[in-house]
Amino acid sequence: MKTSPKKAFSDPQHLLLTSQLVGLLSVKFHRSTLQVGQRLEELRTLFSNDKFFLGADHSLAESPHGQVQVLDHQFDAGLDFLLTWALWQQSQTALTSQLCYVAICEQPLPLDALKALHQEWPNLGSLSLQLQTQYPVAIKGFHQLDFGNVKLILIQASPDEALAQLQGPFDVVLNGKKPQQSTVYQPPWQRPLSGVSCRSKVAVIGAGISGVSTAYSLSKRGFEVTLIEQGPTLASGASGNRQGMLYAKLPDNATIAGQFYQQGLQHSMGLLQRSLSPDFWQSCGLLQLANNPKQVAQMQGVMKRQYPPSWLQWLSQPQAEQLAQQPVCAGGLYFPNSGWVSPAHWCDALYTQSGAYLWLNTRVLALQRTQSQNWQLELKGDRSGYYGFDAVVIANANGAKSLLSEHCVALKSIRGQVSYVESPQSPALVVCGEGYVTPSQNHMFAVGASYNLHTAGAELSEQDHMGNLGRLSEVLPQHKELGLNAIKGGRVGFRAVTPDYLPMVGQLADESLGLSRFAKLRQDANYKFTHDMPYVEGLYINAGHGSKGLISAPLSAEILASSMANQSLPVAQCVAWALDPNRFFIRDLIRRKR
Repeated sequence: MKTSPKKAFSDPQHLLLTSQLVGLLSVKFHRSTLQVGQRLEELRTLFSNDKFFLGADHSLAESPHGQVQVLDHQFDAGLDFLLTWALWQQSQTALTSQLCYVAICEQPLPLDALKALHQEWPNLGSLSLQLQTQYPVAIKGFHQLDFGNVKLILIQASPDEALAQLQGPFDVVLNGKKPQQSTVYQPPWQRPLSGVSCRSKVAVIGAGISGVSTAYSLSKRGFEVTLIEQGPTLASGASGNRQGMLYAKLPDNATIAGQFYQQGLQHSMGLLQRSLSPDFWQSCGLLQLANNPKQVAQMQGVMKRQYPPSWLQWLSQPQAEQLAQQPVCAGGLYFPNSGWVSPAHWCDALYTQSGAYLWLNTRVLALQRTQSQNWQLELKGDRSGYYGFDAVVIANANGAKSLLSEHCVALKSIRGQVSYVESPQSPALVVCGEGYVTPSQNHMFAVGASYNLHTAGAELSEQDHMGNLGRLSEVLPQHKELGLNAIKGGRVGFRAVTPDYLPMVGQLADESLGLSRFAKLRQDANYKFTHDMPYVEGLYINAGHGSKGLISAPLSAEILASSMANQSLPVAQCVAWALDPNRFFIRDLIRRKR
C-alpha cells in the first residue's frame, strides 16, 4: 500500500477485530514463562551489542544523550515493551534518563484479551497493570502512554501508514529493520528540527493551560523551566473559567485537523486521570446535539467513519434526554468518556507536579538574543530586571504579538463571555449546541460562550448574558423561563485564534530571511530548495488554541517538548507540519501576498 505522509490516516477509524481473529491472535501472541525468560535474555544481548542500553557487566549504561529511542515493528501483546521496560528499571540511570519506545500495532487486541495474555507473565505483573490502565481504545493513529521516564508511542495502523508518519532516529530497532531515509524531497519547513540540551534553562511565558502544560512536559524531560505570568495567579487569562468542556468537533471525513483534535481529546482525558483530583473534573459524557437537517447529515457522516462505540455513539432524542435527565432539543453525537474540567485547578495541578519555578505578577517587556546566543528577558513587576535563558517558549496567547514584533504572528483576539447560572436543574452531562452547558459545580453551572469579533471590553455584558440564556434554552428547553436574576456571575476571556483554527506549535523562523530565501515560491509553489529553514535558535511558540485549548494545548506541549528534546514526536508527521508556526508566511509567499 502506498501512503502519503501529508495525509491523515484514512477511514475507518475503528480497527475492529472479529472474535475469531482475536482468538487466533491470542494463540499467536501467547508466550510461556520459559519463552518470556528466553526473550528477556535475547533483548539483553541485543541491547548490549548495540552499546546503548547495557554495559559489559549487564548493567544499564548511561545513554550519551540522556535517552534511548526504540522502534518496535510488532507490538503484538506488548511483551517486548514490558521486557525492555523491566531492563530499563534495573539501572539507576533510569531515574535521570528517558526511554522512548515507539511501537507499531496493526491489529490491536481488545483489553480483555490483552489482560488474559498478561496473566501468563507473572514476573511482569506490575508493569502489565500499568500498561493495561492506559491501554488505548482501537482507534487508528498515534497514542502516547506516559509512565514517567518511560513513554510508549503506540501507532495503531498498518506498517506502511505508520512508518510514513514517523519522525526521529532510533537507537534500537526490534522485529524489523531501521526505517529507510526517505528519498522523497522534503521542503525545508518539513525537515526534522534540531533540539536543545535537556539540561537547558527554558522560560515559558504565560501560565494558562498552554504555558503550564508546556512547563509540565518540558520539566518531565529534564529541562529547568521558569513560568513567567503577568497576572497574580495561574490561569489569570482565558484559562480561568470555573468549568470548561472537553470537546472535539469531529469532521465527517479524514482530515489532519480532525486527527489532531481527536488525539488531543484522548490525550487530555488520559492526562486528567493521572494529574488531577476527581473533585475538579468529571468524565460524565458529552452530547453534541444536531439542531437541523444539515447538522444531522454531518454527524451521520461522522458516524460512518466507524469510531468505536466506547468512544462515540449516535443517540436519538429520547436516549439523549435519558442521559441528560431532562428534555433536550434533539438527538446527536455522544462522547461517553468526555466531560468537563476546572481549568484553573488543572493548571495548578500540572504546575505543582512539574517542579517548575513560577514568577507571578511579572511582565515580559522584551526578549533579545545575546552575543552568546542565549536569550535575555527584560522583566517588570515582582521580578524586575534582566534574566538569561537558553530557550524561550511563547505561550501567552494574544500577548505573543507584542513580544514577537519582528514576526507576523497570525493571531486574532476574539472575546468570549461565560455566564454562571444558579438552578437545581443542571444537566447530568455536558450538552453542546450553538453553545454549551455543563453539569453543576457548587450549585451553579456554566453556559457559554459568546463570540464577539468586534468587542474588546473586559467587563461583563448584560447583552452577552442574555445571549447565553438563549443558548441555554435552545439546547435545554425547560430553562426558557430563566431570566437575568438566575445569573450569579460570569467571566470574560479572549481567545487567540489563527486563520486556519489550528494552533501554532514549534520553533519560529527568521521571517525576513525566510521571505528572501524562499522568494521563488511566488513563481513556483513546488520549487525544490537545497537550503534549510532559517530557524531562530531557542525560540518556540505554543499559542493560538482558540476555544479548544483544553484538548489541544496539552498535546501541543508534548509535541513541542518532544521536538526540543530530540525525541520521536507523539503525533504523525502530517499533524506536526500542519501546526508549524511558520506556515503562514510560507502560504503568503505562495499566494503572492508578501
